[in-house]
Amino acid sequence: MSSISPEEITNALHAVGLYAGDVALVHSDAIVAAQLPPMPDDQRLDLMLSAIESAIGANGTLVMPAFSYSFTRGEPFDVLNSPSTVGMLTERFRIRTGVCRSFDPIFSFSAKGPQAQSLCAIPAQECFGKNSFFAALHKLNCHIVCLGCSLSGGGTFTHYVEKSHGVDYRYDKTFHGITITTDRQEAASSVVYYVRDLKRDSGADLRRLNARLESQGALRSHVVGRIRIFAVRAEDFFQTAFQMLDEDPSSLIKEGALR
Repeated sequence: MSSISPEEITNALHAVGLYAGDVALVHSDAIVAAQLPPMPDDQRLDLMLSAIESAIGANGTLVMPAFSYSFTRGEPFDVLNSPSTVGMLTERFRIRTGVCRSFDPIFSFSAKGPQAQSLCAIPAQECFGKNSFFAALHKLNCHIVCLGCSLSGGGTFTHYVEKSHGVDYRYDKTFHGITITTDRQEAASSVVYYVRDLKRDSGADLRRLNARLESQGALRSHVVGRIRIFAVRAEDFFQTAFQMLDEDPSSLIKEGALR
């Protein structure tokens, strides 16, 4: 089976609207790196990351999830050493030179570029509220990019929209634990997580949102090799999802997926 080149990935990202200087929140699946020419896994991942960075240039900011879910597991959150649990590419990015990490002990992010330091300095008080990392990405109107995964697979931004709207199938819950800072100090801390109501069929289902964004021309896609890349601007995602919640409060979850 033929492989793809890093340049093809960069060109595909340009095709979905990413250019020099942009801020990109990238969700990924390892299947993309697997399509690069045969070589050790770390080299493939580095090539993949370099291809993404080439699309946004030195003045662009790359953001990737580094979710550890530490406090939900009763574990301390070590900013420098707690691994990302959301894919090989995100973990490889986390440990790269010049990458910083935010302090959220559940939904941390890694970032590199001009906006990285200010983003990663956001206090970890709430995962999805008006002062969260997600809110800052919304203000920057970042590109939300899904490489080899669906919008649902990369749809954590949805919970920020749900929090802003005040849906009735999620509620605030405070988690406590120990954070080990970059200077190796241990500190007791807490964070508010907008958790879902497990008594309802409240798992995310973004098929209706996906269709609406496509019909509006806001969700851009391009095929490279065997995978499809999706991208949408944060403001388009927010406004469309918010309007859908106005129309049907369960439009973004499994409970209302087929209406």
